[in-house]
Amino acid sequence: MSVYLVGAGCGRPGLLTVDAREYISLARHIVYDRLIHPDILQLAPDGCEFHPVGKRENRHTMKQDDINELLAALGAAGEPVVRLKGGDPFVFGRGGEEAEYLESRGIPWRAVPGVTSALGGSLLAGLPATHRRNSSSVTLAAGHRMCGRDSRKDDYWRELASISGAVAFYMGTSNFARAAENLIANGKSPETPASLIHWGGWARARRIGGTLGEFARMAEEYELPSPSVIYIGDASGIKLSPETGPLAGMQTAVCRPYPECWNTGRALEKLGADCYGLPLLSPERIDPDIDPAGLKRADWLVLTSPRGADRLAGILGDTRGIGRVASIGRGTSEALRRAGIIPDLEAEGSSASLAEMLGGAVSPGESVIFARNERGSDIAADAARSAGASVRIVPTYRMIPRVVPGFELMKEQWESCGLDAVIFGSSEMVRECAERVEIPRDASLVAWGAECAGTVQRVFGRKPVTMPSPDLAGLIAVLNTGTE
Repeated sequence: MSVYLVGAGCGRPGLLTVDAREYISLARHIVYDRLIHPDILQLAPDGCEFHPVGKRENRHTMKQDDINELLAALGAAGEPVVRLKGGDPFVFGRGGEEAEYLESRGIPWRAVPGVTSALGGSLLAGLPATHRRNSSSVTLAAGHRMCGRDSRKDDYWRELASISGAVAFYMGTSNFARAAENLIANGKSPETPASLIHWGGWARARRIGGTLGEFARMAEEYELPSPSVIYIGDASGIKLSPETGPLAGMQTAVCRPYPECWNTGRALEKLGADCYGLPLLSPERIDPDIDPAGLKRADWLVLTSPRGADRLAGILGDTRGIGRVASIGRGTSEALRRAGIIPDLEAEGSSASLAEMLGGAVSPGESVIFARNERGSDIAADAARSAGASVRIVPTYRMIPRVVPGFELMKEQWESCGLDAVIFGSSEMVRECAERVEIPRDASLVAWGAECAGTVQRVFGRKPVTMPSPDLAGLIAVLNTGTE
């Protein structure tokens, strides 16, 4: 097995390469930095061990020599190891040093390129790294290199000052005053166009335009935000405005199980938001106290989630001879169809709509079996009983707490950038979140249906926003019109 030096791209998980996602899904160990999107860690398999080694300015979780040794020790054990770094690991990511160290220890390694921030982040913010009219080259430079008082005549700065194309400075905000002084001392005009991209690749990215001289003053006064990439050169003055989507810059968290939280998050990101998944619960299988023949004798089988549908198919084996089937939502119906079961009725997507549908469909004396989550809502079952049916609840799985990898990164993001909305997919998720997550007080709470909204009100003592329909369209409608 190899150590895979993997680029996580800049910002949104959608910028991951296909190779990166594949290696992450096979990893037994992931050693990760703090500038990755934390949701990417959810792609790892069960049993994967996570090793945070992120660096912050003036505060390192682990020194580079120790990171090298950790990678070698994990790689020597023979299990797949992913070293996950923001952007590209070989563009100022010290991937070359880590590869050299692994080779010196006889550890096989492989590189997986990523979208680096100076290219991907600039493009998403409307700044072309090159332009045929005024910038035929781009140079990637380390902004903190040799910024001492005796360095202004260093060849490094002389060469950078002479470049006619664009120059992108990484990791330069804390040292840019000195870097700008060195460039100007070596002939670069203070009026040279400049742009700064803060959090390039994320929805909250911000572009600041100016000149080399203006940025030098801002750096001296500690007004340049980090993390940022600073661009100088004529192309930096080009102002393009790519379409960002109706949720541009919104910061959201989704409390749903995986993969629902992942799918919801990526859909919101396509509309311009940053999204963090909180799969605080995961399913655990329950072997039901009923045999397949007993399930088939029921007049109605009711499925309230895709997981229940998958479990039912596994329990039944042969799906021929079953009674009528009712499902809740498109996802549950699709899971049934994959198993060769065509639902007879499909509710819109909430327990209330399922209850209304069953109340008008079942007849007195009919038998109804709910194959579902152990702690699922009883609203639909009560409606079937009220219609005169004989109802039996057959738990086929339960939701149990799970550790959310990279949660410390999420908290760091919320502290620096805020959180606009927290979306709850079920009452069970509401209760779990209240026990484990400190939600910023100014974040709006969004409920996936009336029953979930009632739980939010009881648990948090705050009135939530209830989605008009229990699906992605309903969620987008709420976020798009404001959550206050």
